[in-house]
Amino acid sequence: MSAPRVALVGARRARQGLGPFVARDLDAAGIEIRAVIGTSAASASSAALELAERFAIRARPHASLDALLANESIDALVILSPAETHERFLRAALDARLHVLCEKPLLFGNGDLARTGGELADAFRARALLLEENCQWPRVLGAFRALHPAWDGRARASFSMLLAPVGQGVDALRDSLSHPLSLLQALCPDADPRLEAIGFERVSDTPATLRVRFRYCTSHARVSCSVDLLADAPLPRPASLAIDGLRAERRIRLPEYRMELADGARAVPLPDPLTQHLAVFAASLRAVLAGARPPDPAPIARRLELLSSLVDAFPDARKHCPI
Repeated sequence: MSAPRVALVGARRARQGLGPFVARDLDAAGIEIRAVIGTSAASASSAALELAERFAIRARPHASLDALLANESIDALVILSPAETHERFLRAALDARLHVLCEKPLLFGNGDLARTGGELADAFRARALLLEENCQWPRVLGAFRALHPAWDGRARASFSMLLAPVGQGVDALRDSLSHPLSLLQALCPDADPRLEAIGFERVSDTPATLRVRFRYCTSHARVSCSVDLLADAPLPRPASLAIDGLRAERRIRLPEYRMELADGARAVPLPDPLTQHLAVFAASLRAVLAGARPPDPAPIARRLELLSSLVDAFPDARKHCPI
């Protein structure tokens, strides 16, 4: 079987994007990066040049998806453009019967995002198309278990996380909260989780930190959750999580960019979660192209619904938490 062929939308590093690193890891996982799509011929050429110079990936540039589809044969579209553009590319991929890897969140902007996300997930399922969201934090749980060998793989009472998004306010929620939600879906498997007791508070002014509080409820668990969003953090950005009192800080060793999870003096290696996640996507894409049924995208739609409920609750608290 030949290598799956993909095109990337948003392959440049602009706006803190992951485009070049996603291309690098997909290439390493045996995916052919056939093309890149930009907002113009110039931006597409710039993205293609960056991939060639940094990673020796020879992708042909196109100024639009229509131009690409008229000239290339691809199996999947990787959507890494700003969240407000995702719906347009998702619908175009459906029309062209392309499998999709989409940066989180799946959708963002005006309208009923939960309803639209559910409709899109249903459409991908009906066409037997793979739909995956780029939420890599569940890939950390293997290292978490290595750090805490007695842990049973579940969250039962409490969960917390610290992240340092680039944006502020609603942008910080949009760019960050898919991470804890995807972790909670992995820790508390359930088809219909819901959130209760949503609240926000500013817990620090130096540096500015917004805390998002909620209860994650399933048929078997009621987990008290808090997510601290730290503004204006230096690189490498801090991140940590705690599950039922077991803690882990992600540490990044420079200049080699080697990651580990640590609890005080104890530490274990952390294989790059993005690299792991993209390797799983590559394997899923190969399996689907060989005739396997794609995984159900319903958890992605449900995650978007939960994210929307958090974002929708935020404006009432914004005047009290101006981060």
